[in-house]
This record gives sequence, C-alpha cells and structure tokens, in this order.
Amino acid sequence: MSTQGAGDVPAAGERARIVALLDGAMVQAAMARLGDAREVVPVDLHIAFMRPTAGSLAVEGRASGGGRSVCFCEATLTDAGGEVAARAMGTFRLREPSHA
Repeated sequence: MSTQGAGDVPAAGERARIVALLDGAMVQAAMARLGDAREVVPVDLHIAFMRPTAGSLAVEGRASGGGRSVCFCEATLTDAGGEVAARAMGTFRLREPSHA
C-alpha cells in the first residue's frame, strides 16, 4: 500500500470490490485472447489504489503479452467523473480445464 493519507485510500469493503472488478476484467481479457478452451489462474496481482470511488464505475482490461502458458494483463478502473481510481497488472497461468 502506498503512503497516502487515510482519506485517500478506499475503505476495506470498497477495496475488495475494486480488486474483484479489476481481476474480473483481466481474466476476461486473457480469455478473449486465448478463447474459452483454457482456464485462467491468477499467479500475481499488483493493484494501485489512487483515489476513493464515487458513483458508477467503469473497468477496462486488456491482455498485454504472454505466451502459451502465461498471459500478462492490465486493467484500469474509472469513477463516474472519468478519473482513474485504480490500476492493476496481473500474471495469469493458462491451463487445460479440469473435468470434475
């Protein structure tokens, strides 16, 4: 976590919601790049919380690289005013779907 003042960091419940939105956007980006034939498993996530959120939120994810076994992704979350509230970078391992 950065050294921002307590008023600049979203509350715990809001942080959890932001993490879920960013992670979901990156997983969808990885799946769009590779197709639904493989499972996408998070290996590493880095998230920067830049400001508290207000109003409706928008998240955009994209696959930025990788190969046959990993995919590198990025995501940005913006608030109702179009201000960037959080950014994420993730590494996802790709594997064949498990058959339960």
